[in-house]
Amino acid sequence: MVLKRTDCGLALLLLAFCAFAAWRTTMVPSSGAGSQAGPAFLPWITVVGIALLSVALFIRGLRTQIAVSEASIANEERAPQRSGVRYATVVLVLFVVLMIAYAIAFERVGYLPSTIATFVIGMLLLRERRVLQFLVVPAVVVACVYYGFTYLLDVYLP
Repeated sequence: MVLKRTDCGLALLLLAFCAFAAWRTTMVPSSGAGSQAGPAFLPWITVVGIALLSVALFIRGLRTQIAVSEASIANEERAPQRSGVRYATVVLVLFVVLMIAYAIAFERVGYLPSTIATFVIGMLLLRERRVLQFLVVPAVVVACVYYGFTYLLDVYLP
């Protein structure tokens, strides 16, 4: 299970992203609305959520790595699985490319089509093969986010 080292690496990468996002969020001007949530409220919730999940992923990777190394001491004949590490690295790079393409397409194509396409491509990268998942999950999640922003927060997405 050398693949769990990827969990630790991905967690550290996500924590670095959180640090960058937190720094940029401090630059969001305050609306001066007082008790209402300002424009930086959602970014802070996102940063904290991603950071907490990243720490959990890092801990899971460490715990699995320790268990694997103890099992390897007992059975030294087992060869490391390099194909899983290579696939995980390729998927990570492809996700970065996918997010850049999404950022470019978001303004030009619009929220709904670009987000659904990105969602489906991301599911394919994660080896999801159930067709029902492609039809239901992206549509429901994107509709809920769109409804939440448009009707609950009065923030209109492109």
